[in-house]
Amino acid sequence: MDFLDGFKKELAKAGLEEGSSKPPRYWYSSGNYVLNKILSGSFLRAIPQGRVVCYTGPSGSGKSFLVCNAIREAQKQGAQIVVLDSENALDDDFVTKIGVDVENNYAYVPVDTIPQAQKVISTFIGGYKKEYGDAEDAPQVLIVIDSLDMLMTETEEENFAKGVTKGDQGQRNKQLKAMLRQFVQAVKHYNIAVIVTAQVYKNQDVLNGEGLWIVSDAIKFSLSMIAMLTKLKLRTGDGPSREVAGIRMKAEGYKTRFAQPFQTVTIEVPYESGMDPYNGLLEVAVGMGIVQKKGSWYCLPGGDNFRGDDFHTIAADVLAKCEAAREKFLDAVLEDEDEVVEKQVSAKSKRAAKAGVGGEE
Repeated sequence: MDFLDGFKKELAKAGLEEGSSKPPRYWYSSGNYVLNKILSGSFLRAIPQGRVVCYTGPSGSGKSFLVCNAIREAQKQGAQIVVLDSENALDDDFVTKIGVDVENNYAYVPVDTIPQAQKVISTFIGGYKKEYGDAEDAPQVLIVIDSLDMLMTETEEENFAKGVTKGDQGQRNKQLKAMLRQFVQAVKHYNIAVIVTAQVYKNQDVLNGEGLWIVSDAIKFSLSMIAMLTKLKLRTGDGPSREVAGIRMKAEGYKTRFAQPFQTVTIEVPYESGMDPYNGLLEVAVGMGIVQKKGSWYCLPGGDNFRGDDFHTIAADVLAKCEAAREKFLDAVLEDEDEVVEKQVSAKSKRAAKAGVGGEE
C-alpha cells in the first residue's frame, strides 16, 4: 500500500507512532493464588502494570483487606506505594498487621474530594514521567485509592460547610468517570499500576440480568479488571452457638481482559491468621484433575492419600502442577490456532493461484 509511508509521516507530525499492543511488563499477586487465576488467567499474578484494577462489593466484604494484601505483594517486588485514603480505613496499625511496611517506600495521603485525589495522582505521575519517562527499567509504583465512594465533589464539600444537605445533580459520577478515564491514559505507558475500591448497590430490577449487585457505570467502562467481592460468615464449632471466626469471601472476576470473566472462588479468611495464599487451591486442583478426591481423602496421582487439613504440606507442589497444566493447555490452544491459520492461508493461496492471481504463470 503506497499510501502507508505518507500515513506514517502524518502520524509522526502529530506526535504519534505506529507500534504494537504490548502485554503488561510485570504483575503483582493479589495474595491468593486462586484469586489470581480468576483475574489474570494465571495462578501467579493478578495486578498488571499500566492498568487500573477495582475491588468492588458491599460494605465489609474485604476490599480494603485485599488492597493491603496487594500492597504487601507489590512491596516484595520493590514497588513504591502511594496510598490515597478517603475513609480513614488504611491506618498504620491495620496495614502493618497484614504485612505492609509503612516505613519504607510508602506514602500515605488522606484525601476528601475528587479534585484532591486527581491533583495528588497527576502531580506524582507528572514528576515520575519527568524523571524516568517510559523506560522499561523505571521504578515500579502501585497507587491505591480507598475508596472512590467516600470522595466528595467540591460542591458537596461547599454544601457541608454551609450546613446544607443537597445533591450535586449527578456531577459526582461524571467526575469519577472522567478521573478514572484520565488515570487509564496516564499510566498505560509507565511502570505504574492502580488499584481502586468502590461500593456496589442493590439491583432493583431482577430481570435485567445483573444479579444481586450493580456496579456503577462511573467505574465499569474505563477499568481493565474488576473483582466483585461478597462475604459470608466463617464459623467454628458445632451447633447454633458456633462462633464467627472470620469471613468466607466470594470473589468473582466481574470484568477482566486477561481471563474468562465471571469465574468465582470462595476464600476463607480467619480473623486470627488472615488469608492463606493457598486457600481455595485444593478445590480448583480437583476440578483440573491434578488432585483426585476419594471420599474425605485426596491424593496426587501416584502419591499417598492425605486429608484436606494436611494440604499445606504439598500445596506448593500442587500450585506448580496447576500452573504447568494451565500453560500446557494454552500452548495446545495456540498450536491449534496456528494450524487453523496455516490451513486458511494455504487455501487462500490455492484459490488465488486457481484464479490466476498471485500464482506462477
